[in-house]
Amino acid sequence: MARRSNRFVVLAAGIAAFAAGLTQTLGPAGQGVAGRIAIGDLALMLLIGISFVIVILRGGKLRFTKHYSYALPLLAAFFISAIFADNIPSAIVELAVHVFAILFSLAIFNLLPLNYSPELASRITRSMLLGSGVIAVYGLVTLFVFPHLNPVEGGLAGSFRNTGQAGNYFLTFTTIGIAAILSGFIPRTFFNSALVFCILFALILTGKRASMLGLGVGLMLLVGTLMFFSGRKSDVRMGSVFVVLSFVIGICAFVVVSFALSNVEGALWRFEAKFTKAGLDNFSDGFYFKNLMAGVHAFQDRPVFGVGLGNIVGVYDEFEIHSTYLALLATSGLVGFIAYIFFLWFVLKSTFVAKWTNSLDRFLMFFFPLLVGQAITWMYTYSVRKREFWITIFLLAVLTTIQKRLRSRENSPSGQFQFQADKLPGNPDPRVGRTGA
Repeated sequence: MARRSNRFVVLAAGIAAFAAGLTQTLGPAGQGVAGRIAIGDLALMLLIGISFVIVILRGGKLRFTKHYSYALPLLAAFFISAIFADNIPSAIVELAVHVFAILFSLAIFNLLPLNYSPELASRITRSMLLGSGVIAVYGLVTLFVFPHLNPVEGGLAGSFRNTGQAGNYFLTFTTIGIAAILSGFIPRTFFNSALVFCILFALILTGKRASMLGLGVGLMLLVGTLMFFSGRKSDVRMGSVFVVLSFVIGICAFVVVSFALSNVEGALWRFEAKFTKAGLDNFSDGFYFKNLMAGVHAFQDRPVFGVGLGNIVGVYDEFEIHSTYLALLATSGLVGFIAYIFFLWFVLKSTFVAKWTNSLDRFLMFFFPLLVGQAITWMYTYSVRKREFWITIFLLAVLTTIQKRLRSRENSPSGQFQFQADKLPGNPDPRVGRTGA
């Protein structure tokens, strides 16, 4: 029974990652309820239903971590701002979208068996990367082979409505994949490595500057962590190898991008608009600057509770505020922004590991700087309701739950630590690195 439950949660994680990449909506985007329901949400609704039944069969006890309880004040702030919003129905619909994003993440967490090991967490991570890898491969195929299926001219969008959604999605799973491969949390096989490379190249070909900036900052922080703060010779060597590998990846990326610029219609125009000096000089006249100013005006109107979710479009701007931090200030005011800062602080705190004693800690140590890089990207994109963001929260909830269990065993009166539970396919002996390099 436990083995069957393990297989199902691994499958559910992969389905969730795949479904998060299907963002085409049932109706015109942003219009009515159908315009807020993506095709992938149908699969996530099914997972919520299955999880609900399992929770009932287990006696009705809902399991959750502080990752989810720290999100409750933010939801409360959204609710308060909705009450005082000019367009209450629109605010309620947007609030429901946010609740759904958290709910499906919590639902997958409750699909886990009562007792699970780091090996299961490794399988869940691989399944998530496989689901996102399929989305990446589809995007690459549509860009180069079937461009008429690509929703956006010149950049990889694939199954997404725009390159912004694609960039944030691929950034999320690229960081998870890099941390998992380098740390040995998942086996360093050719297939797994190729999967991560596909997701990485899909990210690059979206042409999203913010996503690539976040990845670049995260990688630099990761290399710095390995070479200067880890204190282990093995990690210093890993950092040095990664620097060399980055040059190789950079050359491959240059070849792929050059090919895209020459063969993909609209790619050269998009590149010149985003990466040339002329494109950067036009920032103050561009979409993003005007979008930021719309958020500032909304915050100035109602600084305490905000104007409410769904109350930006048609009032302050043609589009929603893209920056996570400014959007929270605009829609939920200082109350919602402070609630989010506490939530983000806990997420980063739960990921931070100063010294690793097992393969799970090692993954978190690799992932933390990459997550900080993502947080920089969120200055440009609104992440709070994105499905991939809450899939990340689910993964962190799984890992930190196991981490606590392992540490409680390590600190038990007997002084014995059961390494068998921490044996992973790519790391057969987790004791390596425990007492030194």
